[in-house]
Amino acid sequence: MDYVTIDDEKYSVEDLETLTGEARPSEPKGYILLLVRILKDPLSLPRMLKEICSLKLNDEERRDLRMALIRVQIESDLKMNEDIQRYQQRRYVSQVIEILLFKDLLLASGEPEEIE
Repeated sequence: MDYVTIDDEKYSVEDLETLTGEARPSEPKGYILLLVRILKDPLSLPRMLKEICSLKLNDEERRDLRMALIRVQIESDLKMNEDIQRYQQRRYVSQVIEILLFKDLLLASGEPEEIE
């Protein structure tokens, strides 16, 4: 697995690419780096809640962050058979963060709407 060092900390290139939707992102935003750290250690989520909930993001950053969370959920579903525990944890983490910041899940399966 490839890693890149940013501010003396190693980050998975694969996770950065998934979260940004770019091949070899050059300067990932701080909130993306936060997500990579949490995805690296999903059990750290409870300790990171304050940092997550205190994120101050403009509208473009909020859209970008939500897309990153959705990418993780999609990737997790697609790769679930490779390592079920790892990808269940990643999906759970991304869903919890999405609910905390956006109050709902964009990809949530709900009751189908009736078409009249």
